[in-house]
Amino acid sequence: MSALPRAPRPDALALDLACGQGRHSRELARLGYEVIAMDVSLYALEHVRRDSDGQSRSRVHPVQADVDAWPFAPQAFDLVVQVDFLDRSIFALLVTSLRPGGLLVVDTFLDAGHPNADGPSRPEFVLARNELPRSLPGLDVVRYEEHDGETARAIFVGRRR
Repeated sequence: MSALPRAPRPDALALDLACGQGRHSRELARLGYEVIAMDVSLYALEHVRRDSDGQSRSRVHPVQADVDAWPFAPQAFDLVVQVDFLDRSIFALLVTSLRPGGLLVVDTFLDAGHPNADGPSRPEFVLARNELPRSLPGLDVVRYEEHDGETARAIFVGRRR
């Protein structure tokens, strides 16, 4: 993933959605965010706890939850980061969970018309071309890129109005 933005203020809150083993959570903590590291896997969250360094350990807060039971209030986050995960049913929740001016960063798999070398290729787990800009009303597109290759990806950055 390309560079993540620095925290806009000392109490900025970020969500690392489907955080896995916390690679982005640790980076977000270093960038000054308080971080909610959410994943459905308790194993992954134990890895987040175990491998966090001193600074990120105090700023990263693991939460075991499934997106089907979205546990967050509207306008809770300054930044939501979603990498290698796709669940279209939460698109509206992603937008409403952002504070005005907050950013949504999505970097995930794209359907390029061939099976991806890494990651999923089934339509329910990959984005169609230009799907994110069309599917996230309420966000101004800051950046959108699609990359073809052995594993096709889409990168979206949107700001809540």
